[in-house]
Amino acid sequence: MRRESENISIISITSTSFILVLGNSMLIPVLPEIRHDLQLTQVQASLILSIFSIAGAVTIPFIGYLSDRFSRKHIILASLLLYGFGGLVSGIASILEASFSFEGIIFGRILQGIGSAGTAPIAMAIVADMFLGSKQLKVLSLMEATNSLGKVVSPLIGAFIALIMWHYVFFVFPLACSILFVLFYLYVKNEDSSSEKLVFKNYVSHLARVMKENKFYLLTSYSAGAFCLFLLFGILFYSSDLLESQFETHGFMNGVILSFPLLFLTVASFLTGNVIGKFSNYINRILIVNFLLLSLFLLAILLNESLWWTILILSFIGTSIGIVLPCMNAIITNSVRKEARGFVTALYGSVRFVGIALGPIVFGYFMDVSISTIFVLSSLLCLIQAVLCFFYLDKKK
Repeated sequence: MRRESENISIISITSTSFILVLGNSMLIPVLPEIRHDLQLTQVQASLILSIFSIAGAVTIPFIGYLSDRFSRKHIILASLLLYGFGGLVSGIASILEASFSFEGIIFGRILQGIGSAGTAPIAMAIVADMFLGSKQLKVLSLMEATNSLGKVVSPLIGAFIALIMWHYVFFVFPLACSILFVLFYLYVKNEDSSSEKLVFKNYVSHLARVMKENKFYLLTSYSAGAFCLFLLFGILFYSSDLLESQFETHGFMNGVILSFPLLFLTVASFLTGNVIGKFSNYINRILIVNFLLLSLFLLAILLNESLWWTILILSFIGTSIGIVLPCMNAIITNSVRKEARGFVTALYGSVRFVGIALGPIVFGYFMDVSISTIFVLSSLLCLIQAVLCFFYLDKKK
């Protein structure tokens, strides 16, 4: 019974990654219908996605403080309620079809973004609180694998629901959050932070000292995680356009092709979690090797323009990113002591949001200027990241 309860607890914790991914990925295939029915501009339609990420990125550091000040479990429960309520607001606003439907959807999406800040980023801190050693690494990697799987599955969920009525997509959020809320409440142990009595001023001073003492270590870790997601979403954005314009694939076939790098990323994350405990002393070398490989893959994608070559290289890129991200999760969660862990992991979640938001924007800009330039620059940045990992992630400086 205890083993079963622990397994359900792990499922509940790792499911926060899936819930987080639903926030944007499930709406992507539905946006054209939303734009058409509500007569929105492209900018307004894109705001339905971006406002979620912006609200989350801004809120995450504050949620991190609250999770260090109070119970992480209670913060996640409150965040799930807000996340689900925001979806309900957006759903009701969309069904009303009034003049303020768009504004109502945006308001609900802001609430969802704020709620999302207290899901997976805080769950990472809970994993570090509850588990040690190889078990901790496995659960963290399972979180990353669940996140990756969500990127594959959630657009399909959105597209399927849209076959009935696109408005119903928003009601998936309160349903999913309610289920996870119950599981979290019943099976995840309540871990009160050791810093519960810290006043805000002392907490900020403590964080400033932590960040100063570990500045290069943390900055390198943050940049590695954010850069990987920048590459992933930037390349997926570029590939989606490439499939349409050059290979003339459309609709469902595009989803199948783009699922390959995400599936490889998911499998790589899961397998990394199962073996990383045996190679925990070599995480730094694993990161260096994979950033060097990413540098080569980014150049290789420019060597051949065939569809199968593109799929192959995208799958290699997805595999390397799938290896790097679980390693970064392990590094971040163990970089500081428990009393600052919530803030540090939350800030990591914030920079991940920034990487996700910037990828399509930057790649989109260079697609109109010179696509080869962004791939060469990204390759150079991978080399720089490998050098930073060599100097600053071997041990805290």
